[in-house]
Amino acid sequence: MKNCFSIFLTAAIFAASMVGCKSSKNIESSTQKEIANTILIKQTSSNIEDNIITAKYDNGTTLYYRILDNFGNVSVTWDRTNGRKSFDDGVSSYKGKIDIPSFVYTGDNGEFVFRVMEIDENAFYGCDRITSVSVPFSIVRILPNAFKGCTGIEKYNVNQDNQTYRDIDGVLFSRDSTMLIDYPSKKNAAEYLVPQTVSYICTSAFMGNTFLKKVSIGNFCTAISDFAFMGCTALKEVELGNHVRIIGAQAFKNCSSLEIINARGIFPAHNSPTVFDDATKQNCKLYVPKGQMQNYKRRLEWGDFKNMQEY
Repeated sequence: MKNCFSIFLTAAIFAASMVGCKSSKNIESSTQKEIANTILIKQTSSNIEDNIITAKYDNGTTLYYRILDNFGNVSVTWDRTNGRKSFDDGVSSYKGKIDIPSFVYTGDNGEFVFRVMEIDENAFYGCDRITSVSVPFSIVRILPNAFKGCTGIEKYNVNQDNQTYRDIDGVLFSRDSTMLIDYPSKKNAAEYLVPQTVSYICTSAFMGNTFLKKVSIGNFCTAISDFAFMGCTALKEVELGNHVRIIGAQAFKNCSSLEIINARGIFPAHNSPTVFDDATKQNCKLYVPKGQMQNYKRRLEWGDFKNMQEY
């Protein structure tokens, strides 16, 4: 067994050298928070090969890290088990509860300490057996498609001291809550009110959730990105706040149960060419502000709705 005191002392020294704080007191406080997060996740072994660190943990999980630079920073990346050659090659071993630590160490005595600062692009691509993800204090970047196809996730847990991200009731947001990054596919709720702080709903944010029946998007949201609600097959009603300006490509594709859209904006959102299915435009009721029906009828896709009414 490795000497735990030696390991965490080494981690403390390393993190102190990496964190640009104004005082030693701030450095010590920041480092202690990161170490506390790591202590909960006990690493049992590791090795390095071709710039990839393979680390095993006492909960049976094996995580893979890509070395980013010469300063000891790494990225959680896609797993290399079973001879996998790329992130979409075969079935990933990532499953269940994924607890990401702030540090990973290597060497016979844990003398080489790396800080986990990002989650790689496609790191968990298609890992439909993952049920939850814990994001540590140290993560500063989650790259695009990191959780794409993770249809089994029920919730995200973000360390409360993380300065880039946060979770609200298991939903992943930017720290300032202006961006809704990912609403878990397996989050079991019939209705969801997007917080008023949100101005941007990210790509594929709600994709594949089959529990939501109603979503209300607040008045301060200006953009709904590509594929945002794609495949939300239970979704029946959507309320668009009065400042939604852009709706991305296929944002509501395969929303086969959609019955009502309440568009509150006087100015219709600028749509990509294919936001809605033809069946939605044929059958869904679109409610628009009083006196604005002709305005909507002149806009791309909105004018294709057969059941448009003013309220």
